Amino acid sequence: MKETIYFTKEDGNNRLLFTSDNGNTNWRGAISELGLKKAEKQLGHKPTNIYMLVDGCEIKLI
Repeated sequence: MKETIYFTKEDGNNRLLFTSDNGNTNWRGAISELGLKKAEKQLGHKPTNIYMLVDGCEIKLI
């Protein structure tokens, strides 16, 4: 199975938000209302950007 890593870039540093171990990459879940609330709880503020890393490819979601 492939692991998808979701992260944000804060002050030039990557900050891990969450990971997904399933083969079906559901990037919509990361930017859904629930996904954004989870990220906000972890960061202490609403993220201004979210990226995903899958198969070595970095993709900006928001």
